[in-house]
Amino acid sequence: MTGTDQAAFRRAVADVPGFVYHNGLRLALLSLLWTLASLPLVTIGPATLAVYVAIRDLRSDRNRIDRGHIWSVLRQNGVASALFSGVPVAFGAVAVTYGVTALRTGSLAGEVVALVAAYVALYVALALVPTYVELARGSDPVAAFRYGVGWLARHPTPALATGLLSLVVLAVTAVLTVAFVLLFAGVAFTLQVAVVETVDDRPPEPATTADAAAC
Repeated sequence: MTGTDQAAFRRAVADVPGFVYHNGLRLALLSLLWTLASLPLVTIGPATLAVYVAIRDLRSDRNRIDRGHIWSVLRQNGVASALFSGVPVAFGAVAVTYGVTALRTGSLAGEVVALVAAYVALYVALALVPTYVELARGSDPVAAFRYGVGWLARHPTPALATGLLSLVVLAVTAVLTVAFVLLFAGVAFTLQVAVVETVDDRPPEPATTADAAAC
């Protein structure tokens, strides 16, 4: 991690507790809604995108959730978010299937396929964090995925550290079901949005048409 990335990553992580404290009730509601909306599984992508949009609105100067803005982004990028979310799951399923078969039969080819699929699943999962942030900004899916892959290539260590911290949040909140329902999405997604937007080498974006209309 370069010195610039390290400083930005630390600043982003340090800002998360204060943000969560000041927006606790709204983040708890977002976490609850995300959990309910994700129950069909195929809706995890759009549900995650909606929470990203809401968190970005809370992090803005308005510090409020704009439901109209959320629906606008979902209409534009909801289908893409659903498709994107299925990619790491598909590769993860391939990795597990071939890995289990390789262990049972001792197939070297199966082990190679499992390792490659697991790597692709991890890589795509990490790239989807900045991709979803860009989708939440209102970018089209192709541009958002390019941004996500580019951000991961430029900032691999912050990306991996964010993924590990998200797993820590998952493990801690999963101990108690209620804690997961009310805390996981709000805390983990706040961390992810904060890191991506802080560890960024682009100039601040101008206000979008949707943002201007919401003011």
